[in-house]
Amino acid sequence: MLKQLEFKGLSLWKVKKLALLFFILCLILCETAYAANALVLYTPYPGISAQPGSNITFPLTVRGSGFVDLEVTSVPSGWTAGIYGNGMRIHRVYVPSDDAAEAELRVKIPSDAKSGSYSLSVKASGAGGTANLPLSIRIDDDAGGADKIEVQYPSLSGPDTASFSFRGTLYNNSGRPRFYSLGADAPEGWQVSFKPAYQNNQITSLSLEAGKSQDLDIIVQPPKGVKAGKYTITAAAVYGSEVAKAELEVVISGTYRLELSTPSGRLNQDLTAGKKGALTLELENSGSANLQGINLSAEAPSGWTVTFEPNTIEMLKSGEKKQVTAFITPSVKAIAGDYMVTINATAAETSDSADIRTTIHTSTLWGLVGVVIIIGVVAWVVTTFRKYGRR
Repeated sequence: MLKQLEFKGLSLWKVKKLALLFFILCLILCETAYAANALVLYTPYPGISAQPGSNITFPLTVRGSGFVDLEVTSVPSGWTAGIYGNGMRIHRVYVPSDDAAEAELRVKIPSDAKSGSYSLSVKASGAGGTANLPLSIRIDDDAGGADKIEVQYPSLSGPDTASFSFRGTLYNNSGRPRFYSLGADAPEGWQVSFKPAYQNNQITSLSLEAGKSQDLDIIVQPPKGVKAGKYTITAAAVYGSEVAKAELEVVISGTYRLELSTPSGRLNQDLTAGKKGALTLELENSGSANLQGINLSAEAPSGWTVTFEPNTIEMLKSGEKKQVTAFITPSVKAIAGDYMVTINATAAETSDSADIRTTIHTSTLWGLVGVVIIIGVVAWVVTTFRKYGRR
């Protein structure tokens, strides 16, 4: 009887032990199942240093199952923050079972942000519960991290006929591959194009892996005849709301071109021997730099005189036209025919000339004298014929 009781007691103890083990195993399995579906939100770089005015991107990874809502729950005053996916602003992601969804938090730091540490927070809500991700940004004037374009020589100079080539490097300092659109802000009439360094094909976009860079040739072509001076061109690589910029400067040293003609373009003049005639000339500064002290002179046949009003143009601005009157007086002995008068316009930097064909007509006074002589000769012949013809 005693042995039977001991055997039953031993069996009851084993049953209780087995039941306890089964209960613990159930708890472990339940906990494992819960953990498999638990919502997790994380970033590999929860603390970043940045400069005032820069754009910062936090890559986000969401693990869980099903639809998950994302929101920025905390951001410093005056800062801008948004959640993006594939370049679009989003507020929800879908997480397949046993997989993850990717997104990114983009933060715009104001240019007047003071040095120090600032906190942000992102919240994920879904079937697996909620998850909060605290983030930290330390403002440091010496920090890097934002996408950027660095240019080796940002200021170039030359005439308006030159093509200016800037060598730059675009850096993807984010944690993800990015696809950039390339563009520029330039004065009206200027042309800007992009080429991969050491290549001839023009591009308008490019993709870069995280942490990689690409050398670019930024070609700037000014319009013909642009005035001398300094011009600013902004080259940019755009990814979503983020922009990497480079300020370029072109200094146009100026070209000097002077054109001499008449308002109608005709280079001929009818004149009378011994009489002053007036010819209107037109001077045009077709270069990109102003011209000063333009003097007028002429080369004419012997005995002719040529004067100008005015004789000197003190200033002729780029693109400007001015008229001058040339007074040409042929020699009184000039006979009828065509003559050439060359007019010169000369500045310190350039000059131009125009050949004026002049046609000389004899004076009407000499014509009258000739008529009188002819009439006199005829009268003399008639008188002589009558006198001696009667004999």
